Amino acid sequence: MEFFLVRHGETLSNIERRYQGWTESPLSPQGLLQAEQTGFYLAGMGITALYCSDLLRAQKTAELIGASCLLRPIINPMLREINFGKWEGLTFAEIGATWGNVMSRWLDDPFNQAAPAGETLEKVCTRMLTFLETLTDEAPEHQRIAVVSHGGSIRVLLHHILGYSHEGLWDIKVDNASISLIQKEDGLYRVIYCNRVHHLKGKDNIGVYNDGDQ
Repeated sequence: MEFFLVRHGETLSNIERRYQGWTESPLSPQGLLQAEQTGFYLAGMGITALYCSDLLRAQKTAELIGASCLLRPIINPMLREINFGKWEGLTFAEIGATWGNVMSRWLDDPFNQAAPAGETLEKVCTRMLTFLETLTDEAPEHQRIAVVSHGGSIRVLLHHILGYSHEGLWDIKVDNASISLIQKEDGLYRVIYCNRVHHLKGKDNIGVYNDGDQ
């Protein structure tokens, strides 16, 4: 079984470099184009099912992908972005001005630390893995599945499968509308590639991984 992990297209908050979390922000004109280009590419990959987060930016991205793949997106809240709590809607500088010490602790250990009223990356990773395991059990007939989620959620899932140290989390890049491919075979997940953006006009292809079974 193969999972094409897609980050939603660029949003207005992405342009302003604001922490979105569970807060809604519409796709920018560029984000809409990115979603369409991703759909054109995935239409040639034999996708048999399409899932997305319930946040509107992921739903809109999935709708445009589904239009090309002739699939209706199935919405699942387990695919949401990390909940940034009181940091949502703020820039890095704005967060640092009020919660500097808390932000430093979170950057050092985001798996066990959380934003005020937010959630840890450990919790995000658990729900992403739960989604994959449930999907594998409930829909074994679907062998190539597109999953539209968010930068933080996809990053922590890839980090887990690759088996990186906690410090390696920030080395994983997940651009808007990028595709990362993972496979599950004999109960093990394997990352085939991360952050592929060659389907987006003006973007370069990103490196390929062939290890990290877990």
